[in-house]
Amino acid sequence: MLTDSASAVKYWYFIRLMGKEPSHLAAECALKTSPNMVIISEECQDRHESLQEVVANICDLICKRADAGNNYGCIIIPEGLLAHISSFNQLIIEINKLFTTVRTLEEQAEMQVKLSHEETIKQLLSPWSYSLFASLPEFFKIQLLMNREVEGSIKLSAIETEKLISFFVEIELNERKKRGTYSGSFAPVSHYFGY
Repeated sequence: MLTDSASAVKYWYFIRLMGKEPSHLAAECALKTSPNMVIISEECQDRHESLQEVVANICDLICKRADAGNNYGCIIIPEGLLAHISSFNQLIIEINKLFTTVRTLEEQAEMQVKLSHEETIKQLLSPWSYSLFASLPEFFKIQLLMNREVEGSIKLSAIETEKLISFFVEIELNERKKRGTYSGSFAPVSHYFGY
């Protein structure tokens, strides 16, 4: 992917790697491949970073490379990143809690339909978590509610964190372009390398 990025010179690759909790697989891959950026979940957690701060850091890198005429690159993202961002972790905990009483696949399907109504989920989540949930793109809201493990918790491997991040990066870069602080081009491509 890094070779393709360097030869095509027009794509930013957002690659999510397997590994729910520790980011050691992302770190090892980064050591072997030298991407432009690797996000380490535990470092984000230690710095108490929000998703907006992670996105801003990526945008800073993209702007710096664009200034040098390099509108391409690669960012490695660990699968468990969102569980290490406190606001997202709280949202995940609250959504998982809603599914603790679910015992069958039929009950799970009923809960998912129930939660797909905006007013219902607004009443069931805390104001902070609902505010975060409401700010997410529709495709990601669906993934948070629909992709469940057997016991009912969110299936992190099925949550497209890389697409969510590239979605918000594009919004931020467009804002920077309007302010005149970014003049490059941005074409994201996302991948998940799992088992």
